[in-house]
Amino acid sequence: MRRLVLHSAWLALLDALRPRMLALALLPLAVAGVSAWLVQALFWDRWIAALQVWVQGRAWLLDLLQGLGWTQAAHGLAAAILIALGVPALILLTLLLVAVIVMPAASRGVARRRFAQLQPRDNGYQAQSLMWSAWITVAGLAMLVLSLPLWFIPLAGLLIPPIIWGWMTAMMFGFDALGPYACPRERRQLLREHRWTLLGMGVASGYLSTLPTLLLTAGWLALALLPVLALLSLWLYVLAFAFTSLWFAHYLLAGLVDLRRRAGTQQGQAG
Repeated sequence: MRRLVLHSAWLALLDALRPRMLALALLPLAVAGVSAWLVQALFWDRWIAALQVWVQGRAWLLDLLQGLGWTQAAHGLAAAILIALGVPALILLTLLLVAVIVMPAASRGVARRRFAQLQPRDNGYQAQSLMWSAWITVAGLAMLVLSLPLWFIPLAGLLIPPIIWGWMTAMMFGFDALGPYACPRERRQLLREHRWTLLGMGVASGYLSTLPTLLLTAGWLALALLPVLALLSLWLYVLAFAFTSLWFAHYLLAGLVDLRRRAGTQQGQAG
């Protein structure tokens, strides 16, 4: 199992560096980048002003943060809160765009190169995928919002977001990787049999996707260069998610081939 995970990761890395995949990753980047720019241009100053008023009305919060070493004014805290809320929203949008745009192409490419015996099924998985992604998105957002106060605790802030992103990634990409090729019974069986491995892959991908956030931790420099750093971070997010989609495709399609081989062997022994 571990060997298959590592082998799939290596193949996914090679595939992620293919020119076609790099070009395909530009589409989610463009959509998310334009969306982020529009939101910043239209709402940033208004939201900062509203958050600053909210922060100034809660002296206990400023006193608490100052006791923990926070030295910025209310405006800085308002900007930090807005970034803390905006970055997960941007990551979530990128995740959805990759699941819709990149994941189907990644799954087809992996199947064509490695598993020619797998033929796409007309099983209406697209509608199921949209419903499934919507449900995972709502559940993930709820967990993110409920856990937000814990992010200010250093250790919890390093553990909670990647675990939530990892769960969402495993649920979305696991479903979509198998969607065109597996029947519902096969999909349920594979996701059940490999649930802990997929969760581990998702959490690893969650930590990988947090690395671009380091670009936004440069204090006031991050605020001054926010448009450039946000675009660079977004590009790195897209590449990380593209790699993850290929990783899940390589792993689960290999699992699907093995599942059908085992089913054929059992049928042969029964006959």
